[in-house]
Amino acid sequence: MNLKEYLIENRYNIGFIENSLEDIINGASIKVNWLKHKYKDRWFADPFILDVTEDSYIVLVEEWYDPINRGRIAKLTIDKNNLHLTDNKTILELDSHLSFPSIQRTGDMIYITPENSERGLLAKYAYDPKTDKISFWGNVSENRLTDSIFFTIEGKEMMFSTKLPDANGKELGIYTKQENGHYVLTDSYHFKENISRMAGDLFKCQGKLYRPAQVCIKSYGDAVSLQEIIYENGKFNFNEIRRIYSPSKKYDIGFHTFNVYKNHIVVDGLGYRRPLFAHIFKFFYHLIK
Repeated sequence: MNLKEYLIENRYNIGFIENSLEDIINGASIKVNWLKHKYKDRWFADPFILDVTEDSYIVLVEEWYDPINRGRIAKLTIDKNNLHLTDNKTILELDSHLSFPSIQRTGDMIYITPENSERGLLAKYAYDPKTDKISFWGNVSENRLTDSIFFTIEGKEMMFSTKLPDANGKELGIYTKQENGHYVLTDSYHFKENISRMAGDLFKCQGKLYRPAQVCIKSYGDAVSLQEIIYENGKFNFNEIRRIYSPSKKYDIGFHTFNVYKNHIVVDGLGYRRPLFAHIFKFFYHLIK
């Protein structure tokens, strides 16, 4: 790592939004309370809420671990009162990068389908949150898919995803589940901007269905785009309701995950690891240029 890379090195953190979904949809300014932890050799991103108890948030995340230089999937237990991390357990680690631990709930079963495009496939795992035992279920696609979200609409089991080499572009892939459990591309939707990549699971608010997406215009994960889903005659259309940029001065580089479960909202933000040095460097760098 050279001096420039050292000075502008960044890291993610996760946080919880105080506002209600209704306020957010209606355009209210948002307030985020950020996770507190003491780790210096890792950071957390791509949060999905596994459960909410009286005292704790239980969240699955990408844990980027510096010593191995890649992400793995971890389960975090977070005190609801002060947002201190009380437990951290790795539940899935491979020799390739893992992120975006997409959760699917089927009856009493929980499945996780993390992003693993480095291996060139999308694998599904059965997960027991009581024992933290995780087992390979099968591959659902042999494409290099990124940040895939599963849902059912009008009885059809479907998936939204983007794929490499243009994962952050304008095209959203629409996939349908086949009898063998694989998801096959059956349609696509083209946006006018780079707002196709998923930022989290679908959610409902006041009877309408929404899709959180990543805004990747200036860079990867600039902001979150909340889009109302219109599904008519077997076709999808998307109407952007608002864009949400990070409200935090500490995590002001990016804002690229928005997940809802049991009326709680978890997000992530990107900031500099050494913000003072980074801003000084950027000031003089732009002055010289």
